[in-house]
Amino acid sequence: MVNIVSYKNRMIVFLCIGVAGCTTSLEHERIQPGAQPTKPGITYFLPKQRYLVTATYELKSCPNTNAAVPERNVRLVIAQTATVTELTIADETEKYSIPLDTLTSGWKTTSLVATFYDNQTLHTLNTTVEDKTAAVVKAVVSTALSTARIVTGIPAASGEPSLCHDYVYKALRTINEGTTKLMDQSLDEKTRANWVASITHAKSILKFSETYVFDPDKNNKAISISLRDSYIESWIANFSEINAAPQEDKQRFQRLLTTGIQLSAPPPVAALPPSELTEKGIIYREPINATIKVSAGAYDDSKSETIATYSTQIAQLGRYAILPLKNRPFEKNNIAVSFAPNGRLESATYGAESRFEKIATTVSESATAYEGYASKKRSTEAAEDAADASAPLQTVKTETEMLNAKADKIEAERRLTGLGGQ
Repeated sequence: MVNIVSYKNRMIVFLCIGVAGCTTSLEHERIQPGAQPTKPGITYFLPKQRYLVTATYELKSCPNTNAAVPERNVRLVIAQTATVTELTIADETEKYSIPLDTLTSGWKTTSLVATFYDNQTLHTLNTTVEDKTAAVVKAVVSTALSTARIVTGIPAASGEPSLCHDYVYKALRTINEGTTKLMDQSLDEKTRANWVASITHAKSILKFSETYVFDPDKNNKAISISLRDSYIESWIANFSEINAAPQEDKQRFQRLLTTGIQLSAPPPVAALPPSELTEKGIIYREPINATIKVSAGAYDDSKSETIATYSTQIAQLGRYAILPLKNRPFEKNNIAVSFAPNGRLESATYGAESRFEKIATTVSESATAYEGYASKKRSTEAAEDAADASAPLQTVKTETEMLNAKADKIEAERRLTGLGGQ
């Protein structure tokens, strides 16, 4: 019994030494743009958010020096509205690979399963390790639109060319007249349909839309864009009137045709993961809450008017985070994670079985196996000892039996000879 207990103690020491190097950890490798991973693995990108801001500019009125008093005395009015569309795309500068052999060992059974979004950003990752010693996903949101309706007064002297093109004035008259006509309940359906078509065409002359791409990052937190000159020139025929206007009016005119996009508040500096976790675990980024503000006028112009706001979460400005997984001898553990399209950790599950129970079971099973082996060995050795002890006696018995057989033969031959002599 003492020997068995002693053996169990030696068994524990042996197992601890034998499997001391069997601890493995989930790892990742960062891949530079255009490069390949050093080992085959599960490759994924971290996501980032891109915002498409569609600004719409609409000419509402324009003074006409060659028209009657009502049209001559109106002011230049341009309305600007905006919508924001969010896209989640792959960040080409943030590419990672989880090597397929990251948790592999001759002592372990490993399962590594991943799913991806269409843009190759990570959706789910399920990892189970048992030590045998144990395109684009789009989220389109339109803001509740507000309108920047800014009026610019531009002096127009009689006899000078009108500020806007003739077809612009015609389109404005069509809209005004058609809107009045459509209020007439007695209007027949054919005439009503014709007016609707005419108004739609007129608005297409007076309205332009431009879509601007905003990719916020630590170096790009605000942009300002002006409407293309070709659009402006399709409205304005006489820029001399604008050039002759007071400086404040000229600035207001320019503000009408400029769109500013910015983060409403500077984001905090993103923290890096601890150095001891470099290249360990599953790396991802935690998006930060932010607000995109769109203005009629440059983002840094104090007189700009906000025309749209959009609340969002931005991954590329968030901190890096790591979910580690280490498998030691006698452990069976697993981790299952799911990420939202914007990279936010959606769910995480971690499970592990008691490693000390497995150690005790392993030692017990090893001792039991040894006891069976020792018992069989003792039986075999006893049989061999017994055979060795009985060998001389067996030799005497064999020789005696041989002599008795010879004597019987001689006696038989003598009797046979006697019978022959009679």
